[in-house]
Amino acid sequence: MNIVDMPTEAADYMRKAFAMLAFLKSDLFLRFIGGFAVGAVGMFMMQPQEPPMFGSTAVAATSIHDAAL
Repeated sequence: MNIVDMPTEAADYMRKAFAMLAFLKSDLFLRFIGGFAVGAVGMFMMQPQEPPMFGSTAVAATSIHDAAL
């Protein structure tokens, strides 16, 4: 008999549900979700008003006067 064919007991479902509920209420998970929410809000609220420049910010020299070659 394959393990997939074996019926699971209601106690198994309750134990797994209790473990999941305990994890979702854990301090570690709540801190992670809180940090994720703060980070997501910060990413959207702190976007620059102007679109980003796609070109380089460097200015090309127009002359090579007194340049060391």
